[in-house]
Amino acid sequence: MKNHRTPDLDIAAIMPLLIGLWRRMHKQAGPPDKLQTREFRGVVEGVKTLQDGLHSSKNLIGANYFSDPALLGSYLLYQWVVHYQQAMSVLNELPIVPRRVLDVGSGPAPFAFAALRHGAGEVFAADRSAPALELGSTVCGRYGLPLSVRQWDCQKEPMPVTGNFDLIILGHCLEEIFPANQANWKERQDKFISYLLDRLTPQGHLLIVDSSHLESNRRILELRDVLVQRGVPVQAPCVWRGECPALKAKDSPCYAQREFEKPTLIKEIQRATSINLGSLKMTYIIFRSPKAQWPQTANKKLYRIISPPVDSFQGKRYYVCGTDGKKNLGSHLPEHPAESRAFEYLRRGELISVEGALETHFALDIIKGSTVAVEAACGKPLEEAP
Repeated sequence: MKNHRTPDLDIAAIMPLLIGLWRRMHKQAGPPDKLQTREFRGVVEGVKTLQDGLHSSKNLIGANYFSDPALLGSYLLYQWVVHYQQAMSVLNELPIVPRRVLDVGSGPAPFAFAALRHGAGEVFAADRSAPALELGSTVCGRYGLPLSVRQWDCQKEPMPVTGNFDLIILGHCLEEIFPANQANWKERQDKFISYLLDRLTPQGHLLIVDSSHLESNRRILELRDVLVQRGVPVQAPCVWRGECPALKAKDSPCYAQREFEKPTLIKEIQRATSINLGSLKMTYIIFRSPKAQWPQTANKKLYRIISPPVDSFQGKRYYVCGTDGKKNLGSHLPEHPAESRAFEYLRRGELISVEGALETHFALDIIKGSTVAVEAACGKPLEEAP
């Protein structure tokens, strides 16, 4: 188990750096901490184009849109910040600090940047876009972090880096590498994922992150089921080892929700583009190497909180997914003793243990004598049993 302090996001230092690099790309001078009106309008248009082309019309899926400096610059000042914060959160759930990392489909490398900030020793960012890689390398260099970049079309060329990795990252790129409108995309995707798993060290991990949108969410959960059926263990967020319960219900996504630190520019872009994103919402799964086992835990019933509190006639309840499947969790107690007081402060994403609850079909209820304990706080690794 790793034992190091979680790094600060350091957004206050990173935003001026990103704005400065945006100006360098566009050969414009201006203040270091904000955009001028004409500049801001251009960035907003670019963000709108990216949001529509990647999530609504999807006309940018599979396209080399980073070859357009306007879109690359807009990504840097908005999506990069979102993806960086997602990466900082989920990378903290790894049980070890990875020494050697490969970021596949990295774009301007927000995930690689986060891996370096978490203490990774050697990080490679690989993407088919040379301008995006150059920009990512410059961000890291200006911050004082050493990033190695490799231009790579992963569907046509062999991996340009030899050896195995403690962590391989696929951040917001799986759908772009294997668009769902192309023939045999599932077969090609599964073959590629198997190839990446074979490049992990025995203690290594494969991290896949995508949006929380229903289509993207189901794609990742379906991939999760394929790999689990093949015996690939999951580090997080799943503790349930069977078929994903979310896939058995229509329009029932299962995604993570984390705190979002929003500097002024991000707030202004969201206001101008009508992006309603108050928190970081994402689909993510961390797989272990096929040579590893599922995390070894004490003989407890563990559950991941997968929803915010839901009001009911019985009081607030949570949806949870755990070692014995998906259930809903509530309480019959008007006041909680110390043993179950954690119920009053549960947060989406936490992993908890529940003992002595009243079980009825798909429900768990805290009663007198029940205990509730947080086994892994939101964005923290599960501590394994000795």
